Amino acid sequence: MALTLCLAFGSVQAADTGPRAHAEGKYDAATSTYVVVEGDDLFAIGQRFKVSVDALKAANNLTSDVVKTGEKLKIASGDAHAGAHSSSHKVSAKTTCEEFLGLDESFQPEAVSWAVAYDAEGDPVAESVDVEGIETVIPFVIEECKKAPKETFWQKVKAEMKKL
Repeated sequence: MALTLCLAFGSVQAADTGPRAHAEGKYDAATSTYVVVEGDDLFAIGQRFKVSVDALKAANNLTSDVVKTGEKLKIASGDAHAGAHSSSHKVSAKTTCEEFLGLDESFQPEAVSWAVAYDAEGDPVAESVDVEGIETVIPFVIEECKKAPKETFWQKVKAEMKKL
């Protein structure tokens, strides 16, 4: 399974925990946009992305809980803790392993995804990222970063991805 990815520096994207009953629409991580499918409701969509119904309504200027099939919803992260991490710590090719290890565990997969999808200059190198590959490599990146906390996190990710 591939996930289209385009992380903006300093922004927080909702964690897409995958399709749920009545929340099986497509999610575009690049634009943080979800397309409503038949049977969706704000509660199910909120559960999928770990965002409150109120946050969904606010982000999309909705005055009711009703959503229509085909409607595009902006998914804003409702996790204030993750927001604090992203605004105070921007991942780049110069991020050290020590800084990566200091990130909230829920944000580490996003950081690894960024490192896979971008080169050292911050230019995109991949339109899609193998989610299973990222999930597989995260424990190894953490282990390697613990061994060499002053080295760059980006290089550790690239090295571990080559091993797959």
